Amino acid sequence: MKTAEIESCTEQENGALQTSFPERSLPEFAATRILLVGTGNLAVRVAEELARNRDRLIIAGALDSSPQSDLAARFPEVPLLGRIDRLQRVVLEQCIDEVHVALPLKRSDGFAPLLDQLRELGIPVKFHLPLSSTDVVIADFNRHPATGAMLRRTKRVLDLTLALTAVIPLAPVFILIGLAILLTSSGPVFFRQQRVGLGRRQFGILKFRTMVKNAEELHPYVQSLNNARGISFKVFRDPRVTRVGAILRRSSLDELPQLFNVIRGEMSLVGPRPIPVWVAEQLEQIAYMRRFTVMPGLTGLWQVEGREQDFDKMATQDLRYIDNWSLGFDLKILARTLPAVLKGEGAH
Repeated sequence: MKTAEIESCTEQENGALQTSFPERSLPEFAATRILLVGTGNLAVRVAEELARNRDRLIIAGALDSSPQSDLAARFPEVPLLGRIDRLQRVVLEQCIDEVHVALPLKRSDGFAPLLDQLRELGIPVKFHLPLSSTDVVIADFNRHPATGAMLRRTKRVLDLTLALTAVIPLAPVFILIGLAILLTSSGPVFFRQQRVGLGRRQFGILKFRTMVKNAEELHPYVQSLNNARGISFKVFRDPRVTRVGAILRRSSLDELPQLFNVIRGEMSLVGPRPIPVWVAEQLEQIAYMRRFTVMPGLTGLWQVEGREQDFDKMATQDLRYIDNWSLGFDLKILARTLPAVLKGEGAH
């Protein structure tokens, strides 16, 4: 078994959490990254069960404070990532989606305090208990409804059906907007930016371009105009925005290309808004990592409740959405989105 030195990714550097946001698109049903806690015989049996689903499950590594390592002989490709007390750090560093505890009963008791750390991150935890020659999952902690397989598939079917249904009649609108952008300013029709989505993976979000083509180069000149509070950035009358871009922003039409992100499985119709990588890298509260346990959305509570320009309030809305998630809640938000867009409150 390989041993990997993992630096503390939860230590603060200028107030920000040190975690990773790998550049990899993650469709809805892509592989789940699993961390094993334990390296003994029970961990081997759990790993063998997980290995039967290699197409959708990846054992990213294992933690153990014991020198015993039966796992090494059977699964030498699984790296040992440190002692159990480094759990939270490794979960962030390795972008873990799920933790499986495979410890003897006499050692499992000591794991209880670490559950609070994982609960704060929103990471599901499964405990395995040896029973004769088989393993039985005796507890499933921290799993909120949005992570249930059946409901997740139902949400995905709803997303795909509605997005495909919307894209076809909207095709003429896409063409007209594209022509308006090309005829009034130089540069591409679409703007692509790296955002952080499900499982803290990066993906490229699509928007209609609303700024001049060298907007990124001009960013230092408008930094002092920031109207947002917290770690986000928003300029209400950004001089880099084109005339057509201003109309697209006020009407939220610039967000329409994200229907393709939904179709690709990188986003949902409803969920927390995907934040830019540079914002994610400045997150100071570990609880905010819980927003990455669900698919980011094209719309959400932030859009229908006034688009408050305070990042902490937006993050609180995201956590409220996650904690109260249901398909009915999604449908209510979708129903409120059009009136909110027409009112244009908070759109800049």
